Amino acid sequence: MSALTSSAAETRGGVARLHRLLSGNEILLVLIAFAVLASFASPVFLTETNIRNILNQASILGILACAQFLVVLIGGFDLSVAAVMALSSVIFATIAPTSVPLAMAASLGAGAALGVLNGIAITFGRVTPMIATLGVMGIARGFAFVVTEKSVSVPRDLFTAARSTFWIFTVPVIAWFMIAAILAWVLVRTRFGRNLYAIGGNERSARLAGIPVVRRSISVYTLSGVLSALAGLMLVMRTSSGVPHVGEGWELDAIAAIVIGGARLFGGEGNILKAMVGVVIYQMITNVMNLASLDPFYQDIVKAIVIVVVVSISVMRGRRTVKGWK
Repeated sequence: MSALTSSAAETRGGVARLHRLLSGNEILLVLIAFAVLASFASPVFLTETNIRNILNQASILGILACAQFLVVLIGGFDLSVAAVMALSSVIFATIAPTSVPLAMAASLGAGAALGVLNGIAITFGRVTPMIATLGVMGIARGFAFVVTEKSVSVPRDLFTAARSTFWIFTVPVIAWFMIAAILAWVLVRTRFGRNLYAIGGNERSARLAGIPVVRRSISVYTLSGVLSALAGLMLVMRTSSGVPHVGEGWELDAIAAIVIGGARLFGGEGNILKAMVGVVIYQMITNVMNLASLDPFYQDIVKAIVIVVVVSISVMRGRRTVKGWK
């Protein structure tokens, strides 16, 4: 009898240790489970070439998702991220053949300026984030077509080094990982990062606590603009072209991806590294549909359903948190 009791105690102890290990890391289980199921759906899925393709395709969306995560963290939205990326791509592609440093400065400067415009409109203008960033999205997309009405090609040999591959990692993927790692450190280890969580949790309480809410909010939207512009640079380096209409709808994809990764749309909650896992899962969904040769129109339907479902779940989770439901 004591042997049975001891065995049961060991089993409970093992379950408890497993629970502690997996607690808070459920998104990794989802990633593994999805990868296993996808490998059954297509034997090509887990090949080195396809994994490299998934990460490479996810890298641009991942950088946009980093920008979106910061804004959502303080309780806002940024619907202009994809349009800023498009504007950055055409500016960079147009100027790069003459001077790469000047092209980078002009692209990142445009992103920063549009981010500041978002921040000022929301903080001082009291415009809701959705309306303000929707307006800036129109401005960015319009300027992109002013720069060029068609794609701008860049000599491929100009960015030969940027297309280098290190096993399954390309330069855009490495840039994405570095950005996510730096932001993860900033959000956890610095006063600036802790302020963002406080603002998203309760803006009024944050203001009463002495946190410079307006300055922090403008900084976040500015950083979002810079990161979106950086995504445009990475896109040009990867494809050797800038396209004014590129990324249409990616702002919603970025929101869906970070919500899959556990970010809360009401702000104040989320882990950027887990949000990046959400980006990979979201890209894996697209990849599986491509491997299955699903019609692009049906792919749009599936992605729209995913966006509606994950956002609905996030909203319901937020309501339960606000009302104190268990």
